[in-house]
Amino acid sequence: MPHIIRAAAVLLLLTGAASAQSALVEVSNQTMVAPFNQTADTVDDWDVHAADGTKIGEVEEVLGTDASTATALAVDFEGNGGFADRDVIVPLDRFSFTDNRLVLDATAEAVAGMPTYHD
Repeated sequence: MPHIIRAAAVLLLLTGAASAQSALVEVSNQTMVAPFNQTADTVDDWDVHAADGTKIGEVEEVLGTDASTATALAVDFEGNGGFADRDVIVPLDRFSFTDNRLVLDATAEAVAGMPTYHD
């Protein structure tokens, strides 16, 4: 019986991750990314840093609930600083723009639980 419960939990997690992916779209280049007061076109390809300053990835896409509402970034993690080498959807509230750099406020473990981005 515990195997059935675990299988059901895994299925729910996978379904939730797939739903999160399908609910988001790439925003238009002119969409303002409010936390940084920059357009999506400007934010695209920014380097992403850990709190200690280590470069851990780069912005792949700016995503949102529709083409004019930015809510997340798809980050291409490079396998540095304990972050796995994969593209991940990270909510905007997990970032700050500090000392002229985009800083992620999430541990590698937290990012591991976030949905994978498939372009």
